[in-house]
Amino acid sequence: MQLGRQNAGVRQSRGLIVNRIFSNGSLDPFLSFRVRMERAIRAQCSEHVVLQVHDAIYAPVKRATQQLGTAMQDRSGRQYDQAIAELRSLLDSDAKEREVQNALMQSGVLAVTSKVVQEVTIKASPDDRRMRMDLVIDAGDEFPSQVVELKRGSHLLLARRGQPSERLSRELTVAVEQLQGYGRRIESDPAVTLSIEQRHGIQLGSPELRLIAGRRLPDAQSYAMLSLVEAKPGESGLTVQIYTWYAFLAELERVLN
Repeated sequence: MQLGRQNAGVRQSRGLIVNRIFSNGSLDPFLSFRVRMERAIRAQCSEHVVLQVHDAIYAPVKRATQQLGTAMQDRSGRQYDQAIAELRSLLDSDAKEREVQNALMQSGVLAVTSKVVQEVTIKASPDDRRMRMDLVIDAGDEFPSQVVELKRGSHLLLARRGQPSERLSRELTVAVEQLQGYGRRIESDPAVTLSIEQRHGIQLGSPELRLIAGRRLPDAQSYAMLSLVEAKPGESGLTVQIYTWYAFLAELERVLN
């Protein structure tokens, strides 16, 4: 009973946090500015550079302010920090995709900036099998919708396997093709878009495709290989953004705190 009351309190506090951040259904201007800034940084810098700056500057400064007291971090920030730390722990223990996905949804960190729908299906067509998208994030006034595919922290992005240099792994290629398949159905069949929008109350349009997989990569050259994949439009005409989990969580940490 005590645990149930605690969980109910956490759910209620998360609801209050979301209500505080949203004003009349729109994103708080300061939070919106943070999202725009992160998108601009991502467009101009490699994930490797962003993570280096995060680890060398942002994280130490944040820890220092926390040691001075919590005057610069409110209750919601501490809750999100705890949720992100728990997600990192799951990834480090090689939790299964569904376990990480459920933890991400239950943490509430994505719902702060946009409505998020889990397990969104696309019905089978004469040419395509039934598809299931892990997450679809609603479009906002300033940002497009996103179709997100989640993989495990141990998901292999680059492989060597006896070769003299690294190359894209088969697992990465399959995951990108999977996302491109979602994008192709959405872009080529207006009925698919309309069905998803009506069932889930979101705006879909032409979404961004985002893959979140693997913990992090070892060096700048490895991240450069992912950038080449991102720069290449696929069969849907949409590009795929590839995030490692640590970069994705670090971005959330900067936006929410």
